[in-house]
Amino acid sequence: MLKRALITLTFVMLITPFVILAQDANKESEQPVGVTITGENISLFETYAKGGTASANSALAQLNALKVTEAKDVDGKALDDLKGKVLIYLPTKEADSLLTGNQMRGKTVTIIGKLFKQANAILVETVEGGSDSADDFDNLPVGSKSQLQVL
Repeated sequence: MLKRALITLTFVMLITPFVILAQDANKESEQPVGVTITGENISLFETYAKGGTASANSALAQLNALKVTEAKDVDGKALDDLKGKVLIYLPTKEADSLLTGNQMRGKTVTIIGKLFKQANAILVETVEGGSDSADDFDNLPVGSKSQLQVL
């Protein structure tokens, strides 16, 4: 009986610090902030490790991030401390076109989403912009009956 009590007491003493740490971590977990951020969609490797793509995993070598030019919170207050920072995209369906590849690379985009400031990460909810201003052929108006583009 004494042996069982000692084992139980030892177990409780070993587990208690982990439970307390887990509770503290939950208290300190960062709450995201609603933001509207404008910036350039950049290639992480081309920006920070030029020439390093040869040794990188092919999928990871295509990763992009957002270099902030302007940021506002949901109240419209400017977040000047974010200007010039690079934010990583959390991998969601809404961020697919931004996250990898050349489709949106080098383009200026405006993102509405949630910012995890301490992690420099953004959860994308909506993406605006990113189209080529030089090539507006697909945006030409169409005729009402023929559905052909009007030049």
